[in-house]
Amino acid sequence: MGKRYPAAALALSLAALLTACTGGASREEQMEYLRKMAQRGADMHAVQASPGDLEECYSAYEHLYGGLHGHDAPHVGNYEEKVALLKRGEGLFLESCANGTPSPVSAQSEPASPSAPPASRATT
Repeated sequence: MGKRYPAAALALSLAALLTACTGGASREEQMEYLRKMAQRGADMHAVQASPGDLEECYSAYEHLYGGLHGHDAPHVGNYEEKVALLKRGEGLFLESCANGTPSPVSAQSEPASPSAPPASRATT
């Protein structure tokens, strides 16, 4: 009887892990990530030796986030979507770092997810 609990806990942990890995981040989670990257860029502007220097912004980005591999970006459906999301986050960081204010994040800022329904557009 004592061996059932560890086995059940392990099975539940694996099930939770598989569920987390198969689902991608929602559009709102992706947008929140992009807003955070824009804010972080603006915050970096305030502490730079030469505010607005794009090369210094890029160096800070590389140091803090390690390019495309050192991120806290939400999980998305596939590699291409992840790269697109990370590149957009990098762009927002750099724009915001150079300008000193968070760049606006719009629906166009977010990579489209093939598993998500297309955004509705009003036609007039």
